[in-house]
Amino acid sequence: MPPKKKILIVEDDVISLGAYRQILQQRDYAVTTAASAEDALPLIESESFDLFVLDVTLTGISGFDLCRRIRAHPPSQDTPVIFLTAKDRLMDQAEGEDAGSDLYLVKPILATKLLRMVALFLTPDAPLSRRRRSTASS
Repeated sequence: MPPKKKILIVEDDVISLGAYRQILQQRDYAVTTAASAEDALPLIESESFDLFVLDVTLTGISGFDLCRRIRAHPPSQDTPVIFLTAKDRLMDQAEGEDAGSDLYLVKPILATKLLRMVALFLTPDAPLSRRRRSTASS
């Protein structure tokens, strides 16, 4: 049996954080959570993850800045990042792309859509995988 895919969720709303964790754990993902970017940074530096799911509006360091730090950290620079946020303005989506995200989803979101989007990055032949894009162009 292959190892579980590891996901780090960074979300400061405890209800949303618990709901996302439950949804993803039911699909047998190994889920780690952090309530702030400051809590997430030591995890990012000490563990490897297969996917990051970030809120944009976090207390302290924003999700955008956390994404930039993920992209600047060589072991995680190619790990997919999904923003899951209530910020739905086009300028926010553009900033998410500039920060290095792979996907920008707006809350509220159906559990089925979240699972489908996560699977797009974590299946063996994931069409949206950064690793596949970077190796295909090498």
